[in-house]
Amino acid sequence: MTTKPSTLTAANDNPGGATSTNIRLTAFVTVMAKAYVAARKKDSVA
Repeated sequence: MTTKPSTLTAANDNPGGATSTNIRLTAFVTVMAKAYVAARKKDSVA
């Protein structure tokens, strides 16, 4: 599956830093899924 990159813009301002990025939807979903799994593992250990 291929998707075209989408631009994500930060809600807050990072002085001197980037405020937006281009990312493909599939890459974004992968990052969010990995973060979710890591958080669930952390919750189950505690």
